Amino acid sequence: MRILLVSSFVVPHAGGVEQFVQTVRELLAARECEVRLLACRLPGEDATADAVVPARYLGPGGWPLPVAGWGTVRREVARADAVVANVALQPLSVAAVALARRHGVPGLLVVHGSGQPRRHGSHAVRALRSLFMRTVTRPVMRRCVPVSVSVAGVEGAERAYGVRVRYLPYPLADLPAAEPRAGPASGEPLRLAWVGRLAPEKDPLLAVRALDHLREGRDATLDVYGGGPLQPELARLAGTRPWLTLHGSRPWPEVLAAQERAHACLSTSRWDNVQVAVLEALARGVPVIATRVGDAPRYYARPDLERFCVPPGDPAALAEATAAVADGYDDHRRAFASNGARLRALHSESGRILMELIADAR
Repeated sequence: MRILLVSSFVVPHAGGVEQFVQTVRELLAARECEVRLLACRLPGEDATADAVVPARYLGPGGWPLPVAGWGTVRREVARADAVVANVALQPLSVAAVALARRHGVPGLLVVHGSGQPRRHGSHAVRALRSLFMRTVTRPVMRRCVPVSVSVAGVEGAERAYGVRVRYLPYPLADLPAAEPRAGPASGEPLRLAWVGRLAPEKDPLLAVRALDHLREGRDATLDVYGGGPLQPELARLAGTRPWLTLHGSRPWPEVLAAQERAHACLSTSRWDNVQVAVLEALARGVPVIATRVGDAPRYYARPDLERFCVPPGDPAALAEATAAVADGYDDHRRAFASNGARLRALHSESGRILMELIADAR
């Protein structure tokens, strides 16, 4: 079977969607599918795409608007047995699914997020995205198989588009379980890692405020991995906090290694869906203290782990939960390892479910 994967951005460009597309590509190839990848042209970063189209990137968030290459899109769609397009608010993906229907090719449109227009960007770009959602995405959603990789996204997209949305558990890469790690020795700081985009919705500033609370009674360090608009503010805070280190955007294998070296990870999102950095770390058995947004509560289904998923925006609650991880660390680490095995089993079904969704679209 020939599958066309469509995504405006692909690796090595950093992001959760890009990692999703790469993992899906590997899952489909393992099932003997012939996979091609169609993306927007991003200078210096389109090496993994089989075909690209020129695009303009609007606003500070870089909303990708294809400006040419529609013949390429038509040819790629017509040659495919199925199309799996990603991000319902990006024109390339929506256009590919619309063309697939015209050519009689089954199409899946994967919603990454809540299905609602993004709240950041200039007023003009936000208005354009909202108009695009109402006038273009919504009609296409009714003529394809909409899919979400989070339960939160299913609920949000069904409200936004008025259609039934299917759930695909986020496919995890084949990651080894983290090596067992002892808690901090006497006099050793608690090492914490934060991974994500340095943006208001991810709220990395909350992690710093939580460490300010935590360090009133316990030595701790925080290593931050990622880039984004809040980097200057975090750099300013790091200037007066020697325990705070900013590493910028790093290759994903390096980030995974950093999570494993840490005693625990923090996630501080105000709103989110899958929370890939949380899911991957938890699946490997790394302790994570996260905010109760998106699908995070589903990851902490064990009663002995629920207290490590805290309300968003509360630095004191985050600090208290982090201190609780450090107290009795070895027992908590074993509980997180057992929970990781449960998460890996749940998400190992993604490849099978994806093939069933493609079959249903035919």
